[in-house]
Amino acid sequence: MYDYMIEEMADAIAIELHIDNNDVLRVLHRYWQDKIAHVWRADHIVQCAFNMGKPILMEHAIGLLDEVFQFHDSDEGIRWNMMEDVLRDYRLDFNRLSVEQHDEVRGVFKVWRQGNIIAHQIGLFPDETIGNLTKAIALAKTLAMETPDVPIMLGCEAWHTHAVEPWLTVTQTDEALLIEQKESTCTP
Repeated sequence: MYDYMIEEMADAIAIELHIDNNDVLRVLHRYWQDKIAHVWRADHIVQCAFNMGKPILMEHAIGLLDEVFQFHDSDEGIRWNMMEDVLRDYRLDFNRLSVEQHDEVRGVFKVWRQGNIIAHQIGLFPDETIGNLTKAIALAKTLAMETPDVPIMLGCEAWHTHAVEPWLTVTQTDEALLIEQKESTCTP
């Protein structure tokens, strides 16, 4: 077990139980002195999702990590490609998100008018990845109102590429503002 993980555990336990951090740290170090563990976190799933250009909720990342754990072969161990495999079929369904969940979606988004190569980026890897969907939708709505009947595209940017496929379209019609999810999600 890495020292920083033992320190994180000690901090969490000490805060929750209102006890001295040093006492907890001493017990945990003693406990782990004859053991090893390689720890995979939900953040690793989120990182893979970013690499694949997929927006994700942390609660989904936790579930996907559990799926990797439940179905891995102990002889093979857990590897990065297993996380990519579990994400391959993952799709964040915008229509099932509550408005409150928009702020919880992790990803960096691009917003552009259909037919226009100029795009606005909302967020920045690796530190500004939470809460960007709300801002991207607000910008898309503004752009849609400026140019009625012209679809505004909203896509999730992959961490290591500039190619972005549309995930949502926002269109202002005479009757209403429409937000529609494209069939193909933010998958490269």
